[in-house]
Amino acid sequence: MKTALNNYHNFLFKVTAKKKSTIIIPIILLLCSLILCFVFVGTKPAPRYFNVIIFAYTLVAILFTVLYGSLKSLNIFKDLEQDGIELIIFSKPISRKAIIWGKILSFNSLGLIWTLFAFVSSIIVYSQVSKGNMFGYLVLLALVAHFLAYTIFGYIAALIAYKVNQKIAITVPIIIFAPMAIGGGFIFANSTSTNENFAHYINSKYKYHRAGNEVNSEVFYLNKNDDKYYLVPNGINNNKFSDVQNQYLNLAWKYSNSSANEWQKYSWLAMPYQFVDIFNIENQNIFSNLSSDSINNSLSNYLYYKNQENTIYKYKLNRNSDLLKLPTLENKTKINKYYVPGMLNLNSNIDNEVNNGVIYARKNASNFSASFEEDNFVYASPNNLVGKLKWKIMSQVLKYHKFTEAAEEFYSKVKNEISLKKLVKPHDIKKLLLETISNEVNNTNSKFFNIDNVNLAVFDPHGVRDGRLQSETERKIYIATALLYFIYFKDNQGQVIKSLLKSESDKTTYAPSQIEIKVDGYIYEIGGYESYEPKQQVQENKITKNKQVVVRYELIPSNKNYLFQTVDDVYSIERDRKIVNKQFYILIWVVVAIILMMANRFLYLRKDYK
Repeated sequence: MKTALNNYHNFLFKVTAKKKSTIIIPIILLLCSLILCFVFVGTKPAPRYFNVIIFAYTLVAILFTVLYGSLKSLNIFKDLEQDGIELIIFSKPISRKAIIWGKILSFNSLGLIWTLFAFVSSIIVYSQVSKGNMFGYLVLLALVAHFLAYTIFGYIAALIAYKVNQKIAITVPIIIFAPMAIGGGFIFANSTSTNENFAHYINSKYKYHRAGNEVNSEVFYLNKNDDKYYLVPNGINNNKFSDVQNQYLNLAWKYSNSSANEWQKYSWLAMPYQFVDIFNIENQNIFSNLSSDSINNSLSNYLYYKNQENTIYKYKLNRNSDLLKLPTLENKTKINKYYVPGMLNLNSNIDNEVNNGVIYARKNASNFSASFEEDNFVYASPNNLVGKLKWKIMSQVLKYHKFTEAAEEFYSKVKNEISLKKLVKPHDIKKLLLETISNEVNNTNSKFFNIDNVNLAVFDPHGVRDGRLQSETERKIYIATALLYFIYFKDNQGQVIKSLLKSESDKTTYAPSQIEIKVDGYIYEIGGYESYEPKQQVQENKITKNKQVVVRYELIPSNKNYLFQTVDDVYSIERDRKIVNKQFYILIWVVVAIILMMANRFLYLRKDYK
């Protein structure tokens, strides 16, 4: 039987391989790929076009595969019968099983040859429109997808031809594949991940709230590649979300939670779309970046947004967030509280709102008995003594990539210093950190002072002259506090940030406190003040001996307004589980291909040839 099967397989393969369509279609695909390659080499498309190019090419290439598989299945399963060759073969000493298996082997052998052509064509195109290791994944997927698409749709055509004519049999697979594949692309383009849709409701504007949004909350990511963002209540006295806020968030989540369901169901049920979708390795919206390099969605304005949201996941609204949470004494009771940036918590879009920033003051800025260098000048500069740090300015600094690069280097230096000195006590780590920051902001050769960007107040050389900053001292204090916030967002559970927050009076707990930074020879206390008011006194100028007005400030203390503050509630929106696992697409295809192959074997084994 094996000899008869091999002989029949060889005969059938040679007869089919000599057909014009067997040769012409692979050559056309290869030529199209070469032309595209030359076009891409000449035009050098921007990376934002890569996804849509890959989608379009893959759609056309798989369509070629569907056409080719359908033609070859009809050549093998039907043409011999119509030409009368099948009856002659059945008169020879060969079993019907061997004939059917010979057809299947010949069809699959041609599929392997076609797959090789499709593989080479894919290499030619994908090499021009892929980044990093994505190229390797794409060409490997091309091997699997083209072979299985060939077999599945080829066997479908053979099954259809069993009952109807060949024209219908070759048309139906194409009609099935093309609309479903293209339709899936449009469904995906109009789908939104749950976390992005939820952000749309969070961002709903309301000008009478401090945060400027309906829910009155601040939102941010941590500085890492994590698809998770956090919501904290806005306002110095709002330690937790109110019942109204919780109701709003729960209702918004209800509306958002099913936003990706339509695409998720379609991707599992529409197998033709799977053959194209599997090449979208990062599962990005193929049309999202066509207009420009910038990302514009409901999440893009959040601090440290990393473009990680994805419709393949189900998300959850988690009230038990993993943000930095530490034991804190409150009314002599130890309670675990979340620590958040004070400037963020105090951010306000309402003009002249109280407690809308973190106040800093030079040590003894309220004391007329203390003398400062500015007192000896005719034109004193009291704006060096106190000021207020705002989140709107700080967030610009933290978002700027050049600051991030310099801050990464600075933080590595701090950690290396801690390691070299073998520091383990929080007090020692905190002291080293603040001394290192003070040295950095007083070093005119620091990388932070070489950053030049007129759009950002802190890095605008004319920021003080234009009134965007109060003084050069304030510029340095912004940079110092930005470094502390960078550490918080970069290493949220790390030893360094915990040491900074360690309580001075109780070794087992943590507490918000004033931060002291030395700037231009003076110690500045950051945080711990509610407000300040200028006060004046006439004193003798030590240089001119003339009487002059000396300015100091009445500082109103606060036990809340710190650089880092505590809150009771923090929501996080994070991935729950993967709903669409594209690796299982291949398993589905293999199972379907085997079922269709066995269905063809069963039907054609029982067929009566006349």
